[in-house]
Amino acid sequence: MTDPVDHAVRLFTEAADMPTGMPKHEALERAARAADASGDKELPALCRLALIESCYYLNRYDLILAPIAWCHVAEQHDPSVFTASGMRSLNWAHKWVPVGLRRDPRFTLAQIESVLDELETRFKRFGFSLQPVWGQRALTATHVGDFALADEHFARFLGTERDDMSDCAGCVVEEQVEHLVLRGRYEEALRHAEPALAGRFTCSTQPQGVLTALLPALTALGEVERAKNAHLLAYRQSREQASQGYVGLHLEFCAVTGNVPRGMELLRRHLDQVHHATSPIGTMNFAASAALLLSRLDTDRTELVVPQPGGGVEVTTAGRLREYLTARARDLAAEFDKRNGTTRQSERVKSIMDAPDAVHVPLAVPNPAAAAEPLTADPVELAYQAHLAYEENDFLTGQRLLKSLPADLDPLLPATLAAQLAARRTVVFPGPDVLDDLPKAIQRLVELGEEDQAARFHARLGMLKAEAGDLDGGIATAEEALARAEAHSSSTGRILVRLILCELLDNRHEHIHASELLAQAEELAVQTAPERVTSVRLEQADHAARQGNLDEAGKIMDEVLATPGLRPGDRFHALRARMAVAEIRGDVEPAMRRSAELVEFVKDYPGPWRPDVLLHRAFMVDNMDRAGEHLRELVETVAICRTEGTSLETAHACYILSSGYLAHGRLIEAAEALEEALRLLPERDEEEATLRIRYRLGSVCAELGEHAQGRRYFQAMLDLVGNAPAASQAMVWAGIGTTSHALGDAEEAERCHRRAAELWTEAELPVEACRAWIKAAAAIADKNPEAALEALRQAEYLIPDGDMADRLTAEMLELRGYTYTQLERHADALADNLRAMDLVVDLGETDWQIFLMVRAARCHVAMAAPGTAEQLAKDSVDLIADDTPPSIVARILDVLSRALEAQSKPVSQDRTARMLSARLRT
Repeated sequence: MTDPVDHAVRLFTEAADMPTGMPKHEALERAARAADASGDKELPALCRLALIESCYYLNRYDLILAPIAWCHVAEQHDPSVFTASGMRSLNWAHKWVPVGLRRDPRFTLAQIESVLDELETRFKRFGFSLQPVWGQRALTATHVGDFALADEHFARFLGTERDDMSDCAGCVVEEQVEHLVLRGRYEEALRHAEPALAGRFTCSTQPQGVLTALLPALTALGEVERAKNAHLLAYRQSREQASQGYVGLHLEFCAVTGNVPRGMELLRRHLDQVHHATSPIGTMNFAASAALLLSRLDTDRTELVVPQPGGGVEVTTAGRLREYLTARARDLAAEFDKRNGTTRQSERVKSIMDAPDAVHVPLAVPNPAAAAEPLTADPVELAYQAHLAYEENDFLTGQRLLKSLPADLDPLLPATLAAQLAARRTVVFPGPDVLDDLPKAIQRLVELGEEDQAARFHARLGMLKAEAGDLDGGIATAEEALARAEAHSSSTGRILVRLILCELLDNRHEHIHASELLAQAEELAVQTAPERVTSVRLEQADHAARQGNLDEAGKIMDEVLATPGLRPGDRFHALRARMAVAEIRGDVEPAMRRSAELVEFVKDYPGPWRPDVLLHRAFMVDNMDRAGEHLRELVETVAICRTEGTSLETAHACYILSSGYLAHGRLIEAAEALEEALRLLPERDEEEATLRIRYRLGSVCAELGEHAQGRRYFQAMLDLVGNAPAASQAMVWAGIGTTSHALGDAEEAERCHRRAAELWTEAELPVEACRAWIKAAAAIADKNPEAALEALRQAEYLIPDGDMADRLTAEMLELRGYTYTQLERHADALADNLRAMDLVVDLGETDWQIFLMVRAARCHVAMAAPGTAEQLAKDSVDLIADDTPPSIVARILDVLSRALEAQSKPVSQDRTARMLSARLRT
């Protein structure tokens, strides 16, 4: 028979190992019942404390009362059931109770005041600081709208000393900033937050809590750059903490700062909060914030998928969801006000949903550019204009007109015009079945006697076949079109078909035949259609370029661009071709100038060519490593692509934008751009882009300290690089190794770096392989130093001759010295440190030299030579510069203090130690 205590312990251990959630909470409740029945003295209390902690992480303060009440009874009966740490946890948990009661209108004000009184009594009894008590009293007064009382309690909150029962410094500042912002004391809120933000946080909800609380102050004061950074950093760090209530504040920020598209992305990510927020006040706040955001939409027909309470989802429109959220927020506010006997919550909810716009805050990924004004003329007239524009080779205007026409316009048009526009739509907006659809449109023209138009579109069909990979079939079709044009077309039609066939023949390297067609087209244009001479000249330039005659091509295009009254379509053609010639030549600066001219030209012509042109220039900029110099352009490229381009084009633009941000060290913005790029990429057929984006995103996340997220991105690449070159695989394994090491997973880090080293060796890259072995050793040096030494032997073997030899040797020796220390082989450690130090002196790496001197001094301390250690530490002080990192200064002070203490010398009286201490304080 199982021992009851063992059974209860097993249940508790299993529950404790579960991730946060209601299943864990329910498992802890089962463990508590088993502990009660087991007869064990301390286990029932341990289970209740775990339940209280579970309530906190679930943000379910309504569940906290039962375990708290059990603890009160147990404490009165026999306080020894609680260990010292258990009693501290119980005292700490008492601060959570008034929070939970205040957030649920089912509890009365009298109950809230009672638990506040109990909290004050308890803290006085144990001699704790009353700072948390005044903070909770201030929050309760603010909640009911008694601002005079709130200010009074807030003054005490600010003026009371902290102790170890106060909330973490960051959370205290967050509460204080919230109060100052609520009272409109924005500048004071910023000043109050700055010291905290400059320090280090140990709490999982900071600094995002402080930064989120500051958002209204930053926007009110017009601190655009700081507001952007605060929003991006705070949301990234809180997006997995929806229960903390920060998400709604970021929705409000997006709504009032002109970032509705960004806000809608966040809302879609957190729609579970509509029905699954963890408290009534959380539900109310989210509803009000989301309703404000939805009020900023241009249309209420946007579809949203909302998770439902009983499972499943509801597909609804933004308009219907806004109505629901507005009513929900108002109803809950009324419940709170009924409980409180005031109107504060209703007024607050109304102020959120009626919030006016604040200063515009541009974010990392720009909003879509403003769309062109819709054309509102008579559709029939627009149809005539569209046809005329294409006839005059003004496709820049024609495309916009054609796109504006209603899909059901055909019955209102003359049959001939309807057929012409149907064929034009098929070419300009091709669907997946375009090669089947266009012949039908051509046949429709033939049946109406439009042989000229039929011949032109027949030639276009040949071009489409060639673009689909059937060049021979395309040429055959274009030759059929030419025969049809010769029999039925005007001079213009005969010219245009020849120009298309010329391009196709060039692609099959039949340049002589193509030249003959061009000569015929030129003669026809000069004699019978002078308005088409420019089109012929442009094709002559392209024909020359396709044969490698770049000087002739450039000369023709310069002549065309100098033509007075040049049509927009011809100017676009010439500008793009001239840019291409400069690129082919490898003339970097001329190519950049030409691309800038083309970008400037297309700004006045909305259409699919704008994202294409801007993205092409962005690729040029990125390939020349100039993304940082052209950051403003890259932002504009993303904005244009979001309005007029495809998802794939926008993804590429976001990736290049990340290059610009990285050039300026703006890591958070780079991560945001890369996440948007990854979100937009098609699921298939973009494997190379996916790899490129994931790798960079994983690297940026790791640099930001988001190691778990970075590791997920690298791990997602493993299946994609299975057949890639060894070096590509090695980079992915190295990324997983680095992030695993940062997450404390030493064995996985060693395994991954070892695999990376093998792959680098396979790729015949010894420097990278050597460093991978060093990283593998570093991962396990603490836990398995013998295995680490073996990895370092592999690294030493791979050190190549040449410029990198000294640096790699020093890196290996530094780590080997540390590893010897773990084995208490201090003499060997000292020898390696001194050898490394000699190499580093030659490399001119002063900070590294200091680091190694400190390591050597520690070896001397361990070897009972503190005098030598003292001298070595003091010698290293002479190398300190103004920009020496504080961490290195602290290392010197630490080893110097140890050396002095080992000699029974007072550290406080040592001049060098005092100087180092003063520098660190400064």
